[in-house]
Amino acid sequence: MPGPDTVQLIRLGARSRRSAVFAALGICTGNVLWPVVTMLGLAALIAAFPWILTVLYLFGGCFLIYMGQGAFRSGYADWRARAVLPAVSLSDATRAPTAAGGVQATARAPLGDFASWRLGLATNLSNPKALLFFGSVFAQFIPVEASLTDRLLVLVLMTVVGLAWFCGFALAVAAGAEKIQRINPFIEMVAGVLFVVLGAFLAFEGVQMLVGS
Repeated sequence: MPGPDTVQLIRLGARSRRSAVFAALGICTGNVLWPVVTMLGLAALIAAFPWILTVLYLFGGCFLIYMGQGAFRSGYADWRARAVLPAVSLSDATRAPTAAGGVQATARAPLGDFASWRLGLATNLSNPKALLFFGSVFAQFIPVEASLTDRLLVLVLMTVVGLAWFCGFALAVAAGAEKIQRINPFIEMVAGVLFVVLGAFLAFEGVQMLVGS
């Protein structure tokens, strides 16, 4: 099942290649922050104070649910609009003048560069399972006696791999944007449902942690 990062890139890639790439950069920024805070001892801090992880799960789950319902409503509104207005291609959406001098477009306008980067970062940081990965699995490959140079080398290598994967995936999705633009409302709605499901799962695990503590 795709994680929040993958779903977000599919959603944005259907709108704009630039938005998808900047969102991928935001996701990569989050993937840099997770191992950094792990190396700085956040995993050990959570082991000492488990309630921190509970808060991360609850906050991350609520954020994904909030983002999911927004995506679903956006896709539904776009679908309703397309039922009334004629379809417009993605390339023409921003330049087709109407009789009133406005813009006739059913495609949603792409986000700005910073907004796309911020959305990618927020999506990545909303998933505390990344912290569990870096704090348990990833940490096993970093010996305690590893030097700062070794740690930085691992971080740089992970960053390069992450950039290649997420930016490549964003470009691959955006390459077919013209073809999938017709079903963009459904992509938005499906992405919204997936975000809500993933968010509910995280929030449920957070509640279980809270009750168990």
